[in-house]
Amino acid sequence: MTLCAVAAGWSQSVLAATDTKARPVEFYACNFREGKTRADLDKVTAKFREYANKNDTGYSAWTLTPEYATDAGYDIGWMGSWPDGVAFGVSQEKWHSIGRGLAAEFDQVLDCSQRHVMAMSRPINAPTATPEDGILLLYACKLNQGKTLKDAYAAHLQFGQWMKANGSLSVSWMFTPAAGMGDSDVDYYHAAAFYRYSDMGDTMEMYVNRGGAENRAKNIDPVASCQTPTVYDALSVRASDER
Repeated sequence: MTLCAVAAGWSQSVLAATDTKARPVEFYACNFREGKTRADLDKVTAKFREYANKNDTGYSAWTLTPEYATDAGYDIGWMGSWPDGVAFGVSQEKWHSIGRGLAAEFDQVLDCSQRHVMAMSRPINAPTATPEDGILLLYACKLNQGKTLKDAYAAHLQFGQWMKANGSLSVSWMFTPAAGMGDSDVDYYHAAAFYRYSDMGDTMEMYVNRGGAENRAKNIDPVASCQTPTVYDALSVRASDER
């Protein structure tokens, strides 16, 4: 499972810590069909944007290309998100009826049969607007014995507020598995995103040399262990507030 939630750029304003509403997200792991390229995909995503603007105003979508990864196992990911479960249900009904022709066009370019999973996203330091292009870091996390997802969320909120107070421009979420995961030893994912690589680099410097690692050890390590992140280039296909 690889999930996230990535309009004009990464907003520096963030949701209040009291906004903990969970929102559904989905992820497809896809490989280009023989002879197909990103240029072919761009043609179909342009048609999808038109479809969504007309039929599915609550849906946001991105493509994720592995940048720093060890054997990601796929060429490109497709991530979609909805503002709530009601919007998800309506969106899926429309896609399985009037969206069938467009789905067939996607299938001619991408084979996405490898993986389709869902998770629930909760904001840590999340932008008020739908993020567009950027860089996404995903950390697979395992709870320590006796700890709960509630404990982990509280720890990430505290660490996220420290990062924000010390100048980090990262935005972040916590994702918990919802469907399609099967047997997995991953309890949740921590997603952090940046608008620019320079912002990511500044936060790396903060983490390594300006107290970030020590603060993370204090807040998160007693609750969960997280692997080093996989890094993706995220490109917006369509924002939920686009018309």
